[in-house]
Amino acid sequence: MKQIRKILALFLLGIMLLQNFSVTAYAAEIEEGNKAPSGILYTDIPAAIEGYVEEHTETMAGMSVAVYDGNGVIYQNNFGYADKENNIEVDEQTVFDWGSTSKLFIWISVMQLVEQGKLDLEEDIRNYLPDDFLKNLTYDTEITMIHLMTHQAGFQETYFIQTADENEICSLEEALSSHQPKQIYEPGEVTAYSNWGAALAAFIVECVSGTDYVEYVHKNIFEPLGMEHTSIGATYQDHAWVKAQREKLACYDTSGEKVPGKGMYYTFIYPAGSAVGTISDLLTFAQAITPNENKPCPLFEKQETLEQIYTATSFYGSSNVPNNYHGFFANQYGVETLGHGGNTFGCSTMLQFDPNTGIGMVVMTNQAHEQVYNYDMYELIFGKFSDSELAKIEREIPQGFVQVTRTVKEGPFSLISALGIGGFSEEDLSSWWYQDGNHIYEGYHDAKISTAEVIMDLICCLVFIIAGLYGAITLIFGGLICAPIQKKSQQKKGIETSHPFRKYNYGICGVMALTFADFIVMFIRILIGNMTGDIGSITSYMVQCAFIGLLAIALVVCLVCGLFYWHRKQITDTKKEKIKYIVTTVMAAGMLAVVVLFDMYQFWAI
Repeated sequence: MKQIRKILALFLLGIMLLQNFSVTAYAAEIEEGNKAPSGILYTDIPAAIEGYVEEHTETMAGMSVAVYDGNGVIYQNNFGYADKENNIEVDEQTVFDWGSTSKLFIWISVMQLVEQGKLDLEEDIRNYLPDDFLKNLTYDTEITMIHLMTHQAGFQETYFIQTADENEICSLEEALSSHQPKQIYEPGEVTAYSNWGAALAAFIVECVSGTDYVEYVHKNIFEPLGMEHTSIGATYQDHAWVKAQREKLACYDTSGEKVPGKGMYYTFIYPAGSAVGTISDLLTFAQAITPNENKPCPLFEKQETLEQIYTATSFYGSSNVPNNYHGFFANQYGVETLGHGGNTFGCSTMLQFDPNTGIGMVVMTNQAHEQVYNYDMYELIFGKFSDSELAKIEREIPQGFVQVTRTVKEGPFSLISALGIGGFSEEDLSSWWYQDGNHIYEGYHDAKISTAEVIMDLICCLVFIIAGLYGAITLIFGGLICAPIQKKSQQKKGIETSHPFRKYNYGICGVMALTFADFIVMFIRILIGNMTGDIGSITSYMVQCAFIGLLAIALVVCLVCGLFYWHRKQITDTKKEKIKYIVTTVMAAGMLAVVVLFDMYQFWAI
């Protein structure tokens, strides 16, 4: 038995040594003058990355990193902890969320079907979807696959993409059909990042191929590449080992503190961001899709297909600077890199490569929205933006107000989105950006908002808040505290205490207070959900919005009753009370106007 154990141990040791040798062997073959686009020698990359990590250890949780080119892996290593509290270090078995990097599987799948002649990138996508599938279109302009790839289909943001309860997960078709975002921009006009639009492209892959998307990706991407440690299913149902490994992973924020909540959630529109896997699998995928003169891409029958992918499909406004290449975003360092990043509530991932030199880098961390390693560290390989020709373009800080185009402009959450209007600082625009008319392109794109629109939104927000607080204060202090005391005092003096208008006043204030309270609860739930990942059930939000709708009807009834009482002159002659009733009526009318203006009652639009 001991001999068998020794033989097994030697066998495993041999495999490990062989793996190390393969990387070392390539490193030994590197010519002394080989440099990355930043100017750093290949041989200096390990020391540079490890030195960088050492400088930023205080905020680190766990990380895996790999640098490669067309000949092999230049450097690969793991740092930190998969679980700091239990002292579990990151290793080759550690899995991370890929987040939106998962979208690259969608675009590769689409291009495979294009290569087979089953998809046309310029065709109206409705020709590939079930009849009348898209229900919330505003414009007659056709939506093409290119629009979905470049996030220019015009869809507004949708909040409800994930849940903590895997039993709530349904089919991709049902998830997309049940809660469709409204189309707020004309196709091709505005870049507005859309998880829903990307997932819609994956559903088209299902429709055209006749294969479930998870099955399609496994068969046409994972298996050809030998990616054996990656899951793409919404509930990890396609890979039990990955699910078990993911449950072991602890998640942290950018300061290295453990994130509140579970840190692990299930995505309804899963193709947009549910991939989970090891650094080795991400590296394998990155190497396969990076242009390589010596090795054709194993995911396509024709090398021309990969070449087609890496032709620009959208630009920064009217400039000649590419922004997107068939779903691959362009990033500006010392050179232009292509790839995609991904963020979940517990992890951050980035894949970028230089298509000209074939050198690339992948990073995975168990920190939500991490940037020190997922963005800044890439400068070691690709150079600083300040060294780019683009940085030399004369630019001025955009003046005025802007709002991210990835927003909600119609429906119950439009008032919440209106609160996100702001401006730019020099720090915000420290990397490449381009201003074209009313649009500012930097990372996620922003649209300039007129001062008049900002003032109107501000007035509406203030009216809603003031009316809500007025209603609450009047009801609590006036109706529940002061009124009974006043009534007793008047009864002792033999004064008439029954005034229908007083009941009206407290009633309408109660409706305003409830409307305001309902909205505040909804706002807090979304705020907490954005921090923890647990936004809650869609049904509960629909109930809240339906309740606002009922309260709006109650406000209408109260206002009509108020006019009736005024007409009948059933009101106290006290000037003070008359003023109070007038103020209440104005407040109620203002709140009602805001509810209607921002569609806060439209529970069916969630």
